[in-house]
Amino acid sequence: MVAIDGDAGLLRSESDEPGREVDPDDEWGVAVIETVGRQLRLRREVVGMTVPDFA
Repeated sequence: MVAIDGDAGLLRSESDEPGREVDPDDEWGVAVIETVGRQLRLRREVVGMTVPDFA
């Protein structure tokens, strides 16, 4: 996906956007990713969706 950087007016790819990777040594970052993953799984299961349905 390509986005337009509003400040600079430049095109950039998703890989250039901040926050796409979590440093494994960042305990808080890993905890947030795990929590979000658990919440998504629980909500997906409540509505009866499988992983392929959700994807």
